[in-house]
Amino acid sequence: MTTATNENEKVSNYMPDEISYSILSKLPLKSLKRFECVQKSWSILFENHHFMNMFCDNLLSYSDPPTSLILRVFKNRKQLFYSFSGERFENNNKVKLLDWSYPCENYIFGSRSINGTFCLHGSVDYSEIVLWTPATQTRKLLPDSVAESFKMFIPDEADVSFLYHVQGFGFDRVINDYKVIRYVGIYVDSYPGDEDWLEDLDSDHLWEIYSLRSNSWRKLHVDMPYTLQCYGDTQVYMDGVCHWLCEHYNFEPCLVSFYLSNEEFFVTPIPSDVDDCFHVNVSWINLAVLNESIALISYHTETTTFHISILSEFGMKESWTKLFIAGPLPCVERPIIVGTKGEIFFIRKDEELVWLDLSTQMIRELGYKREPYTRLWIIIYKDGILSIEG
Repeated sequence: MTTATNENEKVSNYMPDEISYSILSKLPLKSLKRFECVQKSWSILFENHHFMNMFCDNLLSYSDPPTSLILRVFKNRKQLFYSFSGERFENNNKVKLLDWSYPCENYIFGSRSINGTFCLHGSVDYSEIVLWTPATQTRKLLPDSVAESFKMFIPDEADVSFLYHVQGFGFDRVINDYKVIRYVGIYVDSYPGDEDWLEDLDSDHLWEIYSLRSNSWRKLHVDMPYTLQCYGDTQVYMDGVCHWLCEHYNFEPCLVSFYLSNEEFFVTPIPSDVDDCFHVNVSWINLAVLNESIALISYHTETTTFHISILSEFGMKESWTKLFIAGPLPCVERPIIVGTKGEIFFIRKDEELVWLDLSTQMIRELGYKREPYTRLWIIIYKDGILSIEG
């Protein structure tokens, strides 16, 4: 009787690989890595093609809050905005947005909104930054920063340049506060007279951070990698952390991850065997969030292929995992951005705006064709309830 009971207990503890693989394939990569020590077969899951197919399918079908695709078009010195919504951005849901043009005039977008709010900034020569919430048409002009205060002591005849590079915009969930991180490069070509103010800088640059709660900037005492290519597609925010790509740090590219709550940061090198996009002829590199993981996606011009890799642990070079390569796709003219489910939007060689569904490898049209002498960008927008007012 005892023997039978023990046998039943053994049977009840057994789980077929197919069931365990199905459960594990739905986990974020960081969680999955923690289970590798449970049993040997789980430590080599990424060598199992069947499991990898399941994992990639779940990664790309991860349910994310509804988003709108905002198309920003410049033509004849005017700009127009169109919104695409729906599960597959159906053509009949294309809507012209009349209330976006004025607030966004002459500003550069981050590629994604945070809780329904965008961080708009000018070119590197201008320090002006605006927080803008389209749903309420709330517009917040940020005050002068730390760097601006130094300008007050510079005589008119001096040749000193300040270049402003926004590295990240996000939401500090610990104290419910929007924050902006910025690197400021200071270039002194000639400076007649007293240069005591330069000693206050300690270097030829400074880091500064803005808090909406205090409506003020302060100097950040950090020494971390920065990028001068401050485009929205190489910066991303996830769960209280701002991430950006740095092209060269200690002679290799890396990802910088900055925690808004405690102001700590991690540097994760990007090895060339994961993606050599920084060393070969690559026309486009993009950061995205896929199922709670940071994803690096690049387009390789010579092979006309997209390379997709994800990161499990910040600060660990070996924690990058190369998922798969999509293509070849010789029809690609110019990649634009990656959506919340891994959709890759690009201009086709026939000037049609399309998107690649990585889960099916199908290309779908959005119903917009680029006209001659126009420039366009795509912005990912989600409505939010956390206002920048009050």
